[in-house]
This record gives sequence, structure tokens and C-alpha cells, in this order.
Amino acid sequence: MPDEHQSGRSRPSGEPLKRGDDNDSPPIPDGMLAIIMAILAVVLVLGYLFVNKMADISHQEDCVLAHRRNC
Repeated sequence: MPDEHQSGRSRPSGEPLKRGDDNDSPPIPDGMLAIIMAILAVVLVLGYLFVNKMADISHQEDCVLAHRRNC
């Protein structure tokens, strides 16, 4: 039984079978890619600052719970 395209015609034996999902979606526009990268950079910086603040609070709490006076 010969291989058939979606149109019903038989394809030549050397032609690869097309899936339809490979190149159907258009690429992301440059402006949208820049916005995504900027949002990612902001999220990473804010995450870094948040983790540092949480570490400072933890050190302060450890100092207070140890009853030290020079925290």
C-alpha cells in the first residue's frame, strides 16, 4: 500500500513524510522576545534580592534568639 499525503495523493518513495507541526507556528517577533527577556531578568533580580533579604532576616533572628546584644 503506497504512502499518502493528507490530500490523498501518493508520495514519491524518497520524500519524507510530513507531520504538519514542524514549521506551522510563526517565530516569536523580536519585540516580544525582548519583552520576555526583560521580564525574565526582572524576575531573576527580584528573586535574588528576596533571597538575600530572607537570609538577612534569618541571621538577625538567630542573633536575637541567642540573646546577643550586638546584633
